[in-house]
Amino acid sequence: MSYQSLARSLAAVSLVAVLGPVASAEAYNYVLSGNGESWGVQDGAAPRVDTGSIRDTTSNSLRGFGGLRVRVSTGPLRNGELVRGFNLRFTPPERFETTTSVDLGGIAIARALRFNRASTANWGRWVDTFVNTTDAPIDVEVAFGGQTGIGNAAGTTNALVSDTSSGDAVAGPEDSWVLSRTGTAPAAATAAGPSAVVLGTPDPFAGALVRTANFLRDPFTRAPSTTGHEANFVGYENAFTLAPGEGRVLAHFVAIGTTESTTGTGSAAPGGQVSAVRGVAAGLASSPSFADLTKPELCALENWDIRALTTPQAPATTPAITIRGFDAAADCPAAAEPAIPALAPPTPTTTGSTYDVVGKSIGTLRADMEAGRTTSREITRAYLDRIAAYDRGSFGFNSYTTVAKDAMAQAKAADARRAAGDSTPVLGVPLAIKDLYDTKDMPTTNGSLVFEGYRPPSDATQVAKLRDAGAIILGKASLEEYALSGQYSDSAYGQVWNAFQPSKSSLASSGGTAVATAASLAAGGLGSQTGDSLYAPASAASLYTLRGTDGLASSAGVMPLSWLQDYAGAITRSLPDLADILNVTTGTDPRDVTTVEADADAKRPADWNTALRPDALQGKRIGYYASAFVDPFGTTGTVDAQLAALQSFVDAGATLVQIGGGPTLPLNNAPGARDFQGWKYYIEDHPNLPYQDPREILASQKRLPYRRQANGYTGAGEMDAAAIAQYKKFRADAKVAVAAWLDAPPAPVVPGTATASPGALDAVAFPALKSDISLNDGGSNAFGRGDPPTNGAGAPSVAFPAGVNDHGEPMNLQLVGRAFDDADLMGYAFAYDAVKQGHVETTTAPALPYAADPTPPVITAPDPVAPVTGPPATAPATAAAPTAVAAVA
Repeated sequence: MSYQSLARSLAAVSLVAVLGPVASAEAYNYVLSGNGESWGVQDGAAPRVDTGSIRDTTSNSLRGFGGLRVRVSTGPLRNGELVRGFNLRFTPPERFETTTSVDLGGIAIARALRFNRASTANWGRWVDTFVNTTDAPIDVEVAFGGQTGIGNAAGTTNALVSDTSSGDAVAGPEDSWVLSRTGTAPAAATAAGPSAVVLGTPDPFAGALVRTANFLRDPFTRAPSTTGHEANFVGYENAFTLAPGEGRVLAHFVAIGTTESTTGTGSAAPGGQVSAVRGVAAGLASSPSFADLTKPELCALENWDIRALTTPQAPATTPAITIRGFDAAADCPAAAEPAIPALAPPTPTTTGSTYDVVGKSIGTLRADMEAGRTTSREITRAYLDRIAAYDRGSFGFNSYTTVAKDAMAQAKAADARRAAGDSTPVLGVPLAIKDLYDTKDMPTTNGSLVFEGYRPPSDATQVAKLRDAGAIILGKASLEEYALSGQYSDSAYGQVWNAFQPSKSSLASSGGTAVATAASLAAGGLGSQTGDSLYAPASAASLYTLRGTDGLASSAGVMPLSWLQDYAGAITRSLPDLADILNVTTGTDPRDVTTVEADADAKRPADWNTALRPDALQGKRIGYYASAFVDPFGTTGTVDAQLAALQSFVDAGATLVQIGGGPTLPLNNAPGARDFQGWKYYIEDHPNLPYQDPREILASQKRLPYRRQANGYTGAGEMDAAAIAQYKKFRADAKVAVAAWLDAPPAPVVPGTATASPGALDAVAFPALKSDISLNDGGSNAFGRGDPPTNGAGAPSVAFPAGVNDHGEPMNLQLVGRAFDDADLMGYAFAYDAVKQGHVETTTAPALPYAADPTPPVITAPDPVAPVTGPPATAPATAAAPTAVAAVA
């Protein structure tokens, strides 16, 4: 079958097949090598990042490298984004193969990875094949690259280009290889192992490197940075035109070395590993390992001069490189096009609903249903069609782990309730529920194979309240396994991708809820926060959220991360939407003693909407302090934009007050592990759970490989009554300290002037994001976090859009206040919003055209995969558990 015929036949695949599970028999894998370095490969198994890039290495010399960004002249929706969805299969001990090719605007893309694990030459090889499946020529631009380090120009973890084959520190078409390392002096030790990329035959060869580019953003229009954090992201670009049916191949090698020491000897001494990796790169450039490639692959090589790969016919001069039995002059004229696996089935491109839900708030949906302009069934069908189109498939957002099979039946019941005269703020409104909230009708997985298929006997309290109010529980939103990461949402069922920039992280564990809301795959939803997992994904998606005061909303039926620190809250498109959900979900719950102790019914407003007044900031004093607006990566674009956005508080009638710093909280020295305690309570409340000891959950070998504990649970264990009382006292005292700080904040120290208290404040402003967001395939920090210190006290904070940063990425501000100032903070944010109007909508999931179809799509959950066999010791500790990512979510 021709490639054109293959493409046309796949277009006719049934909808059920289109949305079926992505099969894989493997798990996320580390390839071990002889020199102590290991490669963590983003393959098609959990967490299904499936880019074929390197998540991390033992020395963390690579932190998301080897990815592809491709731009084609046909201009498809995901043009230029990080390519994924290869369903890469691991063949131990060293090979990965594409099982379903990815389609990008008529170009089928496949990857094959191979690793050489010798102690003297540790390298990987990426062979990428591109085939034109259409009837017209297509121009193709390919960037191969990623992240080599992390930090600012002066940081010890920046890994910049420092060596090239042409002898300088600037990569260009004249180079066959380039090397990146920390430290550029010849004798400087590398804080992370050096790495080198072998690019192919250099200029003047016609297929040589075209240019280098900024792999983090706009790689096909933006030159690479040479200083600062962005200098860690380099893409190496090639360009070619494919005739109909034609295929071309790009082959790159990446070599890595171990960490050097300032006191080491031999190859571990300063410069020793750089020298070794330089030698490996130079050797591969002059004699690449291609003996296992097929003749069609060799003949289709774009970035290597295949004339040098010819075994000579006597008495010809012996070339530098030989491959036994291959002669380019004789073999290539008759060679077939390179073979690739079949394309993945296409996702739907139309909707069977006449109602457009894109960008609609809960308030708008409710008004349109009340006016008879639409129904819950039309709205729900629209969301289901959009999930089928944008959440599944090669470039899907992966924001859902499960979609309710009875969603349309729920909508029908809601329409009947409305017809009978019923009315609630969320009646008939489809919502996404983070997959750590109990749902009696769908599995609750916590993003992990540990809970695969687990169905609780009842709903979490907040879910039950929403269901009673007539909301459509549309599905379970994906999350970081166990809600642990504050940087990514890497579930065993598929990592979540950013709604605004689909190559980047969605941030923190509530990424699924935020992306589903921002991409109009739900009207809003429930998430949770331990450290940043409400405010961070909301900021990345230009949304609104409240981390309420401890005890304001029930956590009953919510899988824990850190007992008492966790907060179960909502993420929405507007503050009125947030108020509508809070009206249903907050208040005293007998199942959650913290809400009883807080007297939540008395502390929450009768109607949260009454706090939302455009004059709420009139006469208020809003503080901020400069040290909170400092990005750890050394960038300033985001924080500068946020500082400028503080002016809108003044425009809304407030006084902006610079203060000297944050609160001094009491020392938290309560013994015991809050994660253990939370699981103990959850187990007691769930008799059908297949685990009876928190250690079975915390140390399960079914967890993602880089989250496992090789030697079992080694934490502090259960808290006794005294420790529990001590921890509760700490949180109460911490809230008192926050109030005292707001009552008498420290004045900024200005040289030559006396310090004086600036007076009591109504709230303090903080950033949410402090930097651009990083790509979604790395194992290091994805952004500069803006954690308010008040979060550890359980005091409230509201996060809300403040426009975009200097690169056009959404950004939020946060306001923090005294315990149970929640409604006031919502009012201040509403008044700010009335002036700033900082919310922006994404364009990455446009409205679908209508096509009559009475049958809703069948949306199957992503296929869970088996964990790696054996203990996690097969992955080195430094790669398996990078401490920077393990910060609480």
